[in-house]
Amino acid sequence: MKQKLLTLLLAAFLISSCDLENPGGVLTYNELPNSVIEFFDKTDILENEQIIAYYDVTVVLDNSESAILTNKNLIYYKYGRIERFPLNSIVSIEEEDCFGLCIVASTRDDRVMKIEIAPLNGGDLFLNLLRNQVSKV
Repeated sequence: MKQKLLTLLLAAFLISSCDLENPGGVLTYNELPNSVIEFFDKTDILENEQIIAYYDVTVVLDNSESAILTNKNLIYYKYGRIERFPLNSIVSIEEEDCFGLCIVASTRDDRVMKIEIAPLNGGDLFLNLLRNQVSKV
């Protein structure tokens, strides 16, 4: 009985803390829910740039850790810390097998960003959009 109650409480907590408007996975700009757009409006993550693709890494989809591809930058946001790679500084984009798809981007000054996208969450879409954006600059 205790285990069923604990399971029910855990499920209620997860559901209440999730963004039910957000379908998860890699999203293009036109698919972004209002909660994500409002999050960007409240933070200083974007610098006069347009979102191409967005991926919330968290299970509860609370925007606390995400990978963002814009028309100018590849950005990794994690609990207030912003790592930004200008697209014109990226010299290599590799893909690795991990639990899902790992994208490893490297810059001219030897900085490396690793983005892990869970299985069945559109990792190939993010990778293709990133490669297309980098090839444009």
